[in-house]
Amino acid sequence: MKPLQVIRLSEIAEVGRFNKPHGIKGEISVSINTDIDLNDVKCVIVPIDGIFVPFFLQTVRPKTADTSLITIDGIDSEEKAQSLTNRPLFILRSDLQDDDDDNNEDGFYASDLIGFKVNDMTHGVIGEISDINDSTQNILFIVKTPDGKELMIPVVDEFILSIDPENETINTDIPSEILTLND
Repeated sequence: MKPLQVIRLSEIAEVGRFNKPHGIKGEISVSINTDIDLNDVKCVIVPIDGIFVPFFLQTVRPKTADTSLITIDGIDSEEKAQSLTNRPLFILRSDLQDDDDDNNEDGFYASDLIGFKVNDMTHGVIGEISDINDSTQNILFIVKTPDGKELMIPVVDEFILSIDPENETINTDIPSEILTLND
């Protein structure tokens, strides 16, 4: 018998959220906030009572651009599907890595950049990335300025000139209007 292996937070990435059940046979709607095809993942991970529990997908049907309808092995009723409603949806980082090899030359996730200094070519040092806001369609860096203010900066390729992982610095070209939105 194989020993149980605990899934650690460092091994998974949040990619979305469970919505509400769809029908009475356990199908549930999920919102996905990253560019991943659920058909390509080994399993989805759900936090239950403080433990990350893997669930194996049976079917995946696209509903909208960022919403899918899924069925999960062992979830076969509306009541069981309801127990997942509003929970975060994780996948193994190794599943994301495979996708990133094709689509992301830099190999960075926005969350990997927390703690990096933001250095703008026009405005100089803006501050340090203290958090990521992914609650909207546009992911935002939360940057704490040297004077203690928080700025929200969209995570878009047009603003990022380069990333220096060795010095934990992001070199940017951010429009002045973005930097003065919180004033």
